[in-house]
Amino acid sequence: MLYVFHGEDEFRAHEALRELRRQLDRDGNLAHNTARFDAQDVRSLTPAALRAACHTASFFDDTRLVIVEGLLKKLSGGGRRKGRRARGTAEAAAPASEADEFLEVLSSLPESTTVVLLDESGAGMLDSLPEGAAVRAFPKFRKIDEVRGWAADHARASGADFAPGAFERLLTLIDGAHTGEMAGEIDKLVTYAAGRPITIEDVDELVSGARDYMYWDLTDAVIDGRADKALGVLRRMDAKDQPPQLLTYMLVRQYRQLLLAQSLLREGMSQAQIGTQMGLRDFPLRKVIDQASRYPAEALEAAYRRLLENDVAVKTGVLDADAALEVLIVTLAELARSPRRAAVRR
Repeated sequence: MLYVFHGEDEFRAHEALRELRRQLDRDGNLAHNTARFDAQDVRSLTPAALRAACHTASFFDDTRLVIVEGLLKKLSGGGRRKGRRARGTAEAAAPASEADEFLEVLSSLPESTTVVLLDESGAGMLDSLPEGAAVRAFPKFRKIDEVRGWAADHARASGADFAPGAFERLLTLIDGAHTGEMAGEIDKLVTYAAGRPITIEDVDELVSGARDYMYWDLTDAVIDGRADKALGVLRRMDAKDQPPQLLTYMLVRQYRQLLLAQSLLREGMSQAQIGTQMGLRDFPLRKVIDQASRYPAEALEAAYRRLLENDVAVKTGVLDADAALEVLIVTLAELARSPRRAAVRR
């Protein structure tokens, strides 16, 4: 049987391989009957060597597994001889290419042998594979619902029990391009929780991206005019020894993004065009557009000027960095709230 696992998400492809190995290893002897050719081995691999690996007699069991990494990529660059199946004396006499010879090996496997081709690319060879090959694609996730579904399955398989909000917090920290990292963090949280539900605090404490999430908590609270919440986040980050200069930089960066988003909105650009200009997509893009849309332009400009004044005051020694950051947070939050209060009065 021939399996082809291809795509950019190598972690999920290797997960599928591990599951297949588990299914094949009925008597615990598969390790003795497995041959593996990694990407470096494949560079010098010949059809004869692959045939020998596939036809070698198995020990103690009738099941043999052969794993080949990068063969499709190699074949896609090798060039099959066109018209190999066409009739005619000249065509029949022409020698088969190396790619044809490899494909011939794969089309005549012993019933006891399972071959798995692992390839990040090489999709152009899929149509040339023997009939009956089991082909599975593992592209990078592009949508949050895809990540959520896969992560939920992995969490269940790992025995994870998430308290309300904790699983969604985890999803905000790791994107769909890093499923291996997501799986590792889930497994780490399960071990840490030791049977109890995993909390938001656990995620913030252990997951590598939690520090970035707290940055967002801080900047979002300031932009929403919530000085109390922002100062609470600041105290939590102080406990983790976060330098005030870095936190101030995160505020400057977020307000700079708001200014740019407002400018692009005034030019009539679409969300997709703004995303291209700013290098953002998905939730971060939607969030900055939403914040820029409801933040009064004059208040935003005043906030950015206050950020620049704070930077000068700290660098010239007029203000201590820690004290300046707390004052800055309160001032920016007040600027964000003032236009709303004025709107209520009217």
